[in-house]
Amino acid sequence: MIDSDLAAFLQEGVGIHIASRNAALEPNGSRALAVKVDADGRHLEVYLATVAAARILPDLQSNGQAAVGFGRPVDDRACQVKGLFVGVRDASEEDRPFITGQWEAFLVNLEKIGIPRAATGAWITWPVVAIRLRANAIFDQTPGPSAGVSLT
Repeated sequence: MIDSDLAAFLQEGVGIHIASRNAALEPNGSRALAVKVDADGRHLEVYLATVAAARILPDLQSNGQAAVGFGRPVDDRACQVKGLFVGVRDASEEDRPFITGQWEAFLVNLEKIGIPRAATGAWITWPVVAIRLRANAIFDQTPGPSAGVSLT
């Protein structure tokens, strides 16, 4: 489902936002720090601050539906991966260098468009949970004629 080229884009240090919805179809969401795509291309782990996960985990546990948006600030390349909740775990210290590396790459991207690092210092980046999803749909979200086109 997620080929190696798309996986490279998703993991290069782009802006990541995970969203859910409750039974009343009201949305919830959070900025994520990093994502890891499994070698099978069907599963991904989305890493977000534990404090932020408290907003969306009840939705994921009740209906299982998530959407993860990815956007590169420097050129607006974007996509959305929809998926089903598989599980959640606390990120470990072994995960931390990977998460920090992706977050730092995102901050570099923000600097390239004029957002200084000082403006991002208040974001909580630890402790973190890893939300595991099984991808079931992927859409191009880059502005232009292909926006909304299925990539699966």
